Amino acid sequence: MGRSPRTLNAYSRTLKKFYHEQFPDLTPAKTEVRHIEEYLHELNERDLSQNTKRRYLESLSSFFSYAMKRPRFEKINSNPAGVVLEEIPKRVHDRPDCATWENAKKIVHEIADPRDKSVAVLLAKTGCRLTAALEIQQDDLMLEEGFIRLRKRKGGKQTVVPVDDEVIKSLRRLQKIIPDDELDYLFVSMRGHRLSRERIRVAVRKAAITSGIMERGETQFHRKFTPHTFRTVFTTLMRKRGMDDRILKYIRGDSSDQTMDVYTRVDRGEAREQYLDCVAKLGL
Repeated sequence: MGRSPRTLNAYSRTLKKFYHEQFPDLTPAKTEVRHIEEYLHELNERDLSQNTKRRYLESLSSFFSYAMKRPRFEKINSNPAGVVLEEIPKRVHDRPDCATWENAKKIVHEIADPRDKSVAVLLAKTGCRLTAALEIQQDDLMLEEGFIRLRKRKGGKQTVVPVDDEVIKSLRRLQKIIPDDELDYLFVSMRGHRLSRERIRVAVRKAAITSGIMERGETQFHRKFTPHTFRTVFTTLMRKRGMDDRILKYIRGDSSDQTMDVYTRVDRGEAREQYLDCVAKLGL
């Protein structure tokens, strides 16, 4: 189904709690809407956020959607979780107040370590997720042509995205610092281990605090600048500068309609041409 191992593990934990702890005598084939509603009531008692409750129900709904398409689950012919899920709208957070291109520039300039800085540059100028950036390997670089392959995108997709001269110079500099071509990953520590997500989160948070963009210990969503905020900044910038939404979705790698992607081919040259027209400079 194109789900990442992390997502599958989360789904499995929810299913285990539902069938092993909440309803130990219940089978999937005999699960009804009332069971899901009872489960939702228990989640309400735990005072969870609306989106967290949706996430639990999405795990159950995904299982039933999967099972109804498989002959070995012939006794499962409905999705009771899907019925309840429709009654819980997803709450979309407002765009963070600090998510501006000027703030992104300040943070990138504030990060001193060239390894951490190069990750931040890539996040700011491609809008990719942190996990996808840290999974880049040496053979994913096509810098002579002006592209990088992101092989670990959400949903299991791969995308070859355009980059500009600032990204290329940043990565060339990094390769001079860590010149070992035998290393698999691009972003590695001095010991050759892939950089961790937490390391980059700490580096971005520290830079945001030092540059006065956020307060130390800030917890409110709209006032925090995290690695994922770069994705919001990039998307906002590209839209303001008129990038075709089809190409923006391709670069972001977040299209949920994979069938559309098969028939709506995005030409890499066209994507790079629009990208270079729209992307702003960090002033590195």
